[in-house]
This record gives sequence, structure tokens and C-alpha cells, in this order.
Amino acid sequence: MAKPDWGALQDQFLAEHAKTGISPKDWCQAQGLNYATAKRYIKVTNYGANSQKGSAKKNANSQKVKTPSARPAETFREKCETGNSEKYPETKPIRGSRTAPPVNPFPPGNQVALKHGGYARRLLLSDEVIEDAKALSLEDELFRLRASNLVAAENIGRWVTLLEDAEEPQQKKSLLENISAAEKAMMRNTVRIESITGTLATVGKIYADTDYRLAATEKVSLDADRLKREAGDPNNNAPRGLNDFYADIETDT
Repeated sequence: MAKPDWGALQDQFLAEHAKTGISPKDWCQAQGLNYATAKRYIKVTNYGANSQKGSAKKNANSQKVKTPSARPAETFREKCETGNSEKYPETKPIRGSRTAPPVNPFPPGNQVALKHGGYARRLLLSDEVIEDAKALSLEDELFRLRASNLVAAENIGRWVTLLEDAEEPQQKKSLLENISAAEKAMMRNTVRIESITGTLATVGKIYADTDYRLAATEKVSLDADRLKREAGDPNNNAPRGLNDFYADIETDT
């Protein structure tokens, strides 16, 4: 038996589908083809499904009156060249800190610093999960661990009650294994609770120490500039401090 020419059959089906809207299964049955085999080749493509719509749209557009272009090609090219430079400046933004805002931040709509979201794409997480995960904090993790310990303690109490009434050895063994697993889970959760609690207590101290060191560094730098200015430099190579810039501004005004 000769192998069917699926390309020609597909073209024939698309032509009849465009006229009558027949489905691939009905068309295969009418042609005496096995649909289980032919469905790999006989299918409604985007071109076939939208052929009538495209033809109607083309005819409608052909009836419209053509108007001359409002701007020449040079104007459009200049707009593209200048528009991108205005929207996305070449100056690299300076990242801000907890106490200082960023300098020259990216404008809205610029996706240069957009996160890749690699885990979200590969884990196929829903938008709700991604949004909630971004809003979670260490306090939420601490709450979950404490709630898990309470649930485990409740289960242990229920299993102990069942163990007292159990008569079969297999049932007692299963209950003892559940109790042991719940107790181990509570111990692991307790260790993580202690770790998160210590981290939360340390974060505030780290922020305070960082602010103190920044202030101390700025104070030392200003004192060094002041001492160099008071001592004088015959070569005039001493670094200029903030007070020098302020003095120059007052002199110019």
C-alpha cells in the first residue's frame, strides 16, 4: 500500500475547511482515512483557521483611502535615535543604601535591572505563590515553625491516647513510629526557631553598627580635611573638603 501524501491531503483539508468549516475528524472519515493515524498530519493550522478572517481584513483595508505619511523617514529615524537616549540615559545608576536614596535611578519601564525569575519559570509556580513568596519575611517563617510544633504536639497527644487503647502489636508499632517522628520534627523546628530568633535579634544591631561606622567615617574624614587645611600645604596638594566647596560657593555669589 502506497504511503499517503500527507502534504497534499493537508492542503486539500485546509481548502475545504476554509469553505465549510469541517473538522479534521469528519474530513478524515469522509476520505476513508484512519483518524488515529492522520491526526498527526491533518490539523487546523493558524493559517487555515485565520484565512477567512485575514481575507476579510485585507479587503476592508484595501477600501480605505490612503493618506500621505505625516512625517518623512528621516523624522522617524531621528525620533527613534533620540527617544531611546532620552528614556534610558547612558549614565550608570548608583545603588542606594538603607539610609541614602539611589542616584540617577532607572526610569519607570526600564527592564535593565529586571530579575530573571529562573526558579519561578522552572518550578511553574502560580502568580499568587510568587507574589506571596516575595512578601514573606523571617517573622512569617518563625510563625510557621511555631504553628508546626503546636500541630505536632496535638498529634502526639492524640496518638498517645490511641496507644493506650491499642491491642494489636502492629498498631502499637505504627503509633510509636508516628510519635517518634513527630518528636524529631519538633526538635528540628525548635533548632530553626532558635536560629531565626537569633538572626532577628542580630539584624537590628547590625544596622545600628553600620550607621555608627558610616557616621564615624564621615566625621574622621571631615576632621582630617580640617587639620590639613589649618596646617597648610606649600605644594597646595591637600585634598579639598566640603567646607572648601562651601567657601568657594559663597565667594562666587
